[in-house]
Amino acid sequence: MSVSSLQGEVSRLHDEGQYLQAVELITAEIKTSPENPELFLLRAQTLLKLEKFKEAKSDAAKAVELGGGWEAHMVHGKALFNLGQYVESLDTFTKGKAKAGSRIGQLDQFGQWTTWCEERIKKLGLTDTLQKPGGNSMDQGAQNAANAMPVPKIKHDWYQTETHVVLTILVKNQKKEDVKVEFTDTTVSVRAPLPSGSEYSLELDLCHPINPDQSDFKVVPSKIEVKMKKVDGLRWSSLEGDGTAPSIKAAMSGDSSRMENTPSYPTSATKKHDWNKLEAEVKKEEEEEKLEGDAALNQLFQKIYGEGSEETRRAMNKSFMESGGTVLSTNWQEVAGKKVEVKPPDGMEYKKWSN
Repeated sequence: MSVSSLQGEVSRLHDEGQYLQAVELITAEIKTSPENPELFLLRAQTLLKLEKFKEAKSDAAKAVELGGGWEAHMVHGKALFNLGQYVESLDTFTKGKAKAGSRIGQLDQFGQWTTWCEERIKKLGLTDTLQKPGGNSMDQGAQNAANAMPVPKIKHDWYQTETHVVLTILVKNQKKEDVKVEFTDTTVSVRAPLPSGSEYSLELDLCHPINPDQSDFKVVPSKIEVKMKKVDGLRWSSLEGDGTAPSIKAAMSGDSSRMENTPSYPTSATKKHDWNKLEAEVKKEEEEEKLEGDAALNQLFQKIYGEGSEETRRAMNKSFMESGGTVLSTNWQEVAGKKVEVKPPDGMEYKKWSN
């Protein structure tokens, strides 16, 4: 099988979440072409999705050794980062950035990962180890310190709507002021303190571009929810990727029902989970959370919308938009054939504001 054909088949398996099958397919090809860096790079990328970081590090290093380009350095750096080897990761990203040349998109990715490495190195007090006589090496004590920061195994999943990609991180009892979320056009970084004293950290290269200014996050007792605004409004086949804009052909390859059923929560974990059960548990926790005032009212509206029929949702959307947020009807028959008029509360006057 040619490399291009293999990449196409592996991409299909990735879209279906069949990462182990992809590894087996690539391994069979490596046996016939053991000196091909593209094969080791492809397997390393798949191993990253399986969170097998040591194996991904080994394959990516082999791809670099065999003459792989900037992509091999990128994957190698990510594997090292996830293993807590931040100084080595920074060195790898720096070399990869040099190989990327003037490719703007790649430079942006390397720049973001370099920043994340430098932040970790500074936090661990390893700044003095960056430049030593004879190269960017670390003594064993510094290496042990770098590896001492644990990498928490906290599940994250995602789903999408026509306009947004929503990342859900199942970490509990956080305060919004303690959670730090950073967006760029093609990346998202999430950090949160854990009761153990360590820090949860998630850095992702996104599949397609987002609008950072229109992206936000919220924190509830059961999770952190990151809502990212799509630039193109087209369907994403996966959460992570190289940040390129999706082609219309690829985005429209699935039918509308596939879009509606997208909350299938793709995950890189090899263990199968009953995500419907997990989602039900999360929803139950949210429902049991005692809210007051506007928060309680918003929660009620969300429940009605989420559990309502298509006509109920249509009625709520139409009445809310046309009335300037002053009317919220669930009766489609009542609002379908006419424009919903503005109805401000008693004693108040509705005004349109202009900039």
